[in-house]
Order: sequence, then structure tokens, then C-alpha cells
Amino acid sequence: MEPTRSAGRLTGIGVYRPGGLLTSAELDTRFGREAGWIEQITGIRTRLKAGPDDTFVEMAAQAADKALAHAGLASDAVDCVLFSSASSVGQEACRAASLAHRIGATRAGGFDLDGGCAGFSYGLALASGLIAAGQARQVLVVAAERLSDITDPTDCETVMIFGDAAGAAVVSAAEHGGISPAVWGTHGVGAPWMTGAPPKPGAEHSSYLHMDGTRVIRWFGSRMPQVARAALDAAELTWDDVRAFVPHQCNGRLIDLMVRRLRLPPRVAVARSIVTDGNTSSASIPLALERLLATGTAQPGDKALLLGFGAGLTWCAQVVELP
Repeated sequence: MEPTRSAGRLTGIGVYRPGGLLTSAELDTRFGREAGWIEQITGIRTRLKAGPDDTFVEMAAQAADKALAHAGLASDAVDCVLFSSASSVGQEACRAASLAHRIGATRAGGFDLDGGCAGFSYGLALASGLIAAGQARQVLVVAAERLSDITDPTDCETVMIFGDAAGAAVVSAAEHGGISPAVWGTHGVGAPWMTGAPPKPGAEHSSYLHMDGTRVIRWFGSRMPQVARAALDAAELTWDDVRAFVPHQCNGRLIDLMVRRLRLPPRVAVARSIVTDGNTSSASIPLALERLLATGTAQPGDKALLLGFGAGLTWCAQVVELP
């Protein structure tokens, strides 16, 4: 008789939203745009901005503590910590280790990952795989971003999009899983469309984020609806089984484009936390999940289709059952 294998399921979600905000109205003034122009083309009213004390590890710890509390799990029960960030500019060797120490996950293994804006979805897939392989029973997946560190304040195309935040999820072993197989992929040809750019004279950082926004929107807008459908097929579900669609909160216009192409039934709620959070890269999906649950738009036990995509280019989609 073969041993019974556990499967992974989400048991907790937690987020940290820093107190700073950058409004689209401020940016309209900064870049000499008509009032309302930036919100109209991005779907973003405000973006979260980290303060001096909002380090990667501290933001991640705040989100992790809330996710553990939601799951009813003590930190010393965590077997592995996965730390996603696409905006790290420091030299710290392993932020997962620092986070494990900060929250008291004293026996956890851990490692960092960078899947671009798809990093959180990649983390869920890896956590589920670790549990299925018998390597862990409790995995903490955390995404923390300080995009303001690598965004040129004089570049309208990037500064009008990005924000700072952290999100976390607990993935626990269960008899019946709640995370479907991942549909993922890469398109390295598109790497130059979202990359670091040489700094301007007097810049604070060695490299700022550069984005060819038109090309990125065009490519993801044509490709990601197919990935979403493939994720449903991998889960052996249809839109009739799903309560929420949670794409990476990249740009309001791109989310609208995907929704039109997917022809979602009216009963499927579409996450739009981008309106107040901005694009927080790999942290955007846990922030959007938390907002859906906090507002009652989705309920525990509902199924949600997650679709992460971004720099690399990378993508990863899966259906999850909400905690």
C-alpha cells in the first residue's frame, strides 16, 4: 500500500499596506497632465508608498504575522519560508532567512525567489509541490516589494504605475487540496520590455526600472486570456465553478481588456485593488485576495482563479480555494 500523500491548500492570508500614498492628482500636476488623465489611463487613484522603516523584511513580517494568525498557526510550526521580491536592490543573501528569524520560525528552511510579478503564484505552486512531496506540512509564502526604490520619479510611464506593499499566505497540508496544478511559462524574448535602465546623472540608485508599456500591454493582453482558460482546464473547472478572477494588478486598462476577452459571467467578481494600491508586483495578488475577503466580495471556500504575470517575461496561473 502506497503512503497517503497530502495536498496543499490556502489556510491564511495577510497583508501589509504602508501608510504613504501617492495620488494620481499629484502626478497629473507633476507631469503637466490634465486633471484625471493618469487615473483614466491606468485605473489607479492612489499608490502605496513605503516609509524609511518599511524594510523588505519588516513589511514581510507584518504580512506574515497576519497570515499565520488567520491560519491559526504558530510561527514555530512553519517548515519552509518562500520569499518573493522583484524589487530587491540590496545585497542581503537570503531574505527568507531574515524573515524566518524575525517572526520566530526557528526550524524553517527557506529561500528567495524572483518570478517577476508572477512570483507569488510561483510560490504557491512551489509550496504545494513541497507538501505533495512530503518535504513540508506548513509553508509560508511571502511577497514584499519596494518598487519606489527602483522607480525614476521623473519617468511618468513607471512612476504612475508602481507601489509598495507586502502580502503573505500560509499553505498547509490537507487531505483534500485546494490549489490546482499551475499553468506557467516564460518568454525570455520579452525581457528587454521590462528591465533595469542606466541611471540618470545624480540618480540615487544604480538602476531604475524601464518599461515599454505599450508592448507589454499588447503582449500580455493577447496571451494571458489563453493562460487563464488553460488554468481552468488544468483544474477541471469552468467559470461556473469560480467566484473570483484575481489577475496581477498591473494596469486597469489591461485588466479590462482581459475581462472582455474572457467574457466572464457576471457572477465572477474581478479583483481591482489596483485602484487604491497601485501595481505592487508580486505582492498584488495577495493584496487583492485580502481585499476580496475583507469586503465580503468573496467568501471562505470560494474558488478563485489567480493569474500572475510580469517581468521576465513570466506567468503562472492556478485555481485556489479561499481560506
